Amino acid sequence: MHFQIDVFTWIPLPDVPNPLHALPGGTARFGPGACGPRFGGDSMRVPPADPALWTSSTFRARQCLSFEAASFGAPPVTMIATGCVPGLTTVLTAPRSRGGRVCHSLTAAVVTSSGSVRWSAGDRWYAVRLHGEARDPVPAAALRYAAGSPGGAVGVGLTPNLEWVLDLRISDATTIPATTRMRYGISRALPLDRAAATFPGTASVGTGGRLVHGLLTLRYFPSLVVYLTVTDAGARASTPLYFADAISRPLLSIAAGQTDVLRTVTW
Repeated sequence: MHFQIDVFTWIPLPDVPNPLHALPGGTARFGPGACGPRFGGDSMRVPPADPALWTSSTFRARQCLSFEAASFGAPPVTMIATGCVPGLTTVLTAPRSRGGRVCHSLTAAVVTSSGSVRWSAGDRWYAVRLHGEARDPVPAAALRYAAGSPGGAVGVGLTPNLEWVLDLRISDATTIPATTRMRYGISRALPLDRAAATFPGTASVGTGGRLVHGLLTLRYFPSLVVYLTVTDAGARASTPLYFADAISRPLLSIAAGQTDVLRTVTW
């Protein structure tokens, strides 16, 4: 049996403001990061229902981990572990609706990147943890251009990171232990997750009735989706475990976040 977990983050809007452009001095003082009034977005509100259908060439950051086990409870063998893969930050000469073009681009800076899977015999589940964190590189580069290394350090300090911490449990049980339910109960107020509403009828990746559950810590911006794909006995099934739609939240809400319970699905 083969399990794959994918995380994607993206800006659902075509573009968002670039405050560097309005600072006195323009590109002469702050370099190419100030060449336009907008940062490029990814122009996609709702993600595909399957990671294999993710055809967008742009994203803010993503991560994938997959593993195999000869049978349930056997030691997991990691097959893919991409770590946090950064996207490309672009500066636009104008909003896309007005024909804005890319005048500068930089690859995002990876701040944290880790992924692991282990078998927990006492709980009888595979425990998967993915942690990704990336930072927009343009503000730090602009302030480094203006004021050298000290300016770059200020830019890093002023730029909030996008981040996720995923703790996923792939179990062979049909119920969630009471102590785990209690922990999940702490994180159930005002969840950001829209997966069940956006992808109705996708709460299963198999017919066995065994449960997949967990927690996700994320920032309020940008949008984020988590997929689980299971291949067993030659049959493949995939579903979005979690989807946070950030289209109505401001860019600066990236500075804060919360921990949510993943929707429980069966496999």
